Amino acid sequence: MAVTLAEPFADTGDTAPVITHGAIVELAAPDDAAGGPRVCVVVQADLFNETHATVTLCPLTAVVGGESLFRVAVSPQEHTGLTVECEVQVDRITSVRRHRIVKVIGHASATRMEQVDQALRRWLAL
Repeated sequence: MAVTLAEPFADTGDTAPVITHGAIVELAAPDDAAGGPRVCVVVQADLFNETHATVTLCPLTAVVGGESLFRVAVSPQEHTGLTVECEVQVDRITSVRRHRIVKVIGHASATRMEQVDQALRRWLAL
């Protein structure tokens, strides 16, 4: 999948893929972490995605546990870029510096993101 690069960030000089709400992205592993890249879904509003130094994400896991109020299933389909069944871990919401995003691998459907948004509202009591 081709990725459009944004202008260099003023605070880091790095560039990062242009991302949108629902984008499924690959993160570079932090320097102090064992293991490889991490796949996450962008949950931050598009209004802030191009201008804010950080991006709010929920990680995905291939350890699927079934029905849950705070986990949302995402299937391996062409538009998601996933190769195995995964769950969005709404209970592990986090924000990372934009330069940690290596690439956009796909996008969750609008229906799936509505489910993620509902799960976030439950988890955060919004």
